[in-house]
Amino acid sequence: MARVCIMLASAILLFFGLLHLHGTFFTTDLHPADLELITKLKSSHIQMDKSGNLWRLWLGFNAMFSVGLSFIGMINLYLSAKHFQFWASNAFIFLLAIGSTAILVWIGYAYIIIDFVISMAVPLVLFVTGLFLFHFKNRNQHE
Repeated sequence: MARVCIMLASAILLFFGLLHLHGTFFTTDLHPADLELITKLKSSHIQMDKSGNLWRLWLGFNAMFSVGLSFIGMINLYLSAKHFQFWASNAFIFLLAIGSTAILVWIGYAYIIIDFVISMAVPLVLFVTGLFLFHFKNRNQHE
């Protein structure tokens, strides 16, 4: 059951990473509602580099976020499917998965939208549940 929780959490992260990538390049879901703002973003740049217009940076940051989220989901899904004992018995990996997902929940709460918070809270709960189930099962086997 712990493995299922970890795999499901990982698959959710992968799904939302790919969904975000799709939303970045193939829909207008992540575009500002104010169309004039898009024009302004395309003509504005950052202080560091005049070639970095804010619209391209917006797209680039969203794409990088998508790739990062997809990578986290993919690597955890692969490890939990193919090398579960290694994944689950390695406290660093477990804590890294829980910690990084918890940070995503916090960032979502502080800066993004409630839908994102919920979509990241579900894998967080699944990772924590997987941790408890794994350690509870191992503890019972040792007794």
